[in-house]
Amino acid sequence: MVRGRHRSGARPPPGPHGSMGRTSGTAGAPSHLCGGTVTRARPPHLLHGRAGARPPRTPTADEPADHGWPPRWAMPLPWLVIVAAVVLELATPVDYSFSSLLSASTPLAALLYRPRWTIAVAVASIAAFLALWPAGQLGAVDDPRIPVDLSSLVLVAGLAVWFCFAKERIEHRLRRVQAVAEAAQYALLRPLPRSLGPVRMAGFYRAADAEALVGGDLYSTRKSRYGVRVIVGDVRGKGIGAVTTVATVLSTFREAALVQEDLTAIADRIEQALVLETSTSGDAELFVTAVLLEFPVDRPHAVRVLNRGHPPVLVLGPDGAAPIDAPFGLPLGLGDLLRGEGGGARGEVLCPLPADRLLIAYSDGITEAANPSGVFYPLASRLTSRFGLTPVEGGRARVPQDVAPERVAAFVEQDVARWAPRSKDDMVTLVLCRPDPADPPRGH
Repeated sequence: MVRGRHRSGARPPPGPHGSMGRTSGTAGAPSHLCGGTVTRARPPHLLHGRAGARPPRTPTADEPADHGWPPRWAMPLPWLVIVAAVVLELATPVDYSFSSLLSASTPLAALLYRPRWTIAVAVASIAAFLALWPAGQLGAVDDPRIPVDLSSLVLVAGLAVWFCFAKERIEHRLRRVQAVAEAAQYALLRPLPRSLGPVRMAGFYRAADAEALVGGDLYSTRKSRYGVRVIVGDVRGKGIGAVTTVATVLSTFREAALVQEDLTAIADRIEQALVLETSTSGDAELFVTAVLLEFPVDRPHAVRVLNRGHPPVLVLGPDGAAPIDAPFGLPLGLGDLLRGEGGGARGEVLCPLPADRLLIAYSDGITEAANPSGVFYPLASRLTSRFGLTPVEGGRARVPQDVAPERVAAFVEQDVARWAPRSKDDMVTLVLCRPDPADPPRGH
């Protein structure tokens, strides 16, 4: 398995500051897969959010970015500086001068506010100086140093306003770049549909890089004439550096899943694409662990599984969560090491999947999330304790009600965040089921 470590609404009303008002994601990296849902945890941060939610809206270039700046407590400071300067000038003898505080108000405003409010602070500070001058609060009215102080105040205020306009232009440009980058990342990792053919699905995704929507984990779904096909994978490496390989794998899967007859052939196509990428990048250690799933058209209560070095898929039912019995092959990109022996690239199996069972595919970022004591997250046992049989009085067991994929995905996302709040790995989890068409919708 790869040891790679790899988150909307209406525009807020304009205010004096330039970087507040956009809905933030969870802390950390972005998470997304909504639909089913894949959510972007920011801390989470394309799938951010909760199961069933839509992925975060790509911000427009005119919206302020959410970087936690400025803090709310700092917003009144420029005005408080002006008030303090005036009060101190009025309350102290003429020999003590506090007019220099007025010069600090506009630069402070330039850091906190947008240009129009920075101009307002500059005008207020100059007006306060001009009001104190004839009243004799700055010293003798004819003191030649006062015009020099006024000139200095005007100069500092003018430079601060110019700086604020320059800052606004730079932020506007960065927002445009961010909007384009996020749109490109959403195109790469597309939102997960709530259902695809007969398959219901949900999930969440979180990139290791807090500023990115896409990391080293990947997922995709495709409906073909052979059935619904799914891939969940993990590129060697993490974060932005793995995105090129993620793009190669996903584009190849989306094309091959439509035309290839079986999962092995799809894996072979991805293998060939990775070989080509290796030849151009020079990275001889490039590989991807992945699990490929197929819900066959002609087998409504079965699923085909091909595991290429990835953590095993779990089946969740009334008895709890247990791994599917599927052989491991070598990771994608390394299959030719044993191809001469007929080995590394095979291992596709057909497994029974009753309608009351859910499949859970995930990356090692989930199971390698460690708590402060260094204990890894026990995904199977946590799912079993939450959704499996529950003992009651008399030694009997209570079978929980049908569980929707959205509930399971939301539980895993929240439970992992509680277990390992400081985890910085890429994470992805997909929960899938194929209910009988006659069954009522699963509960939420």
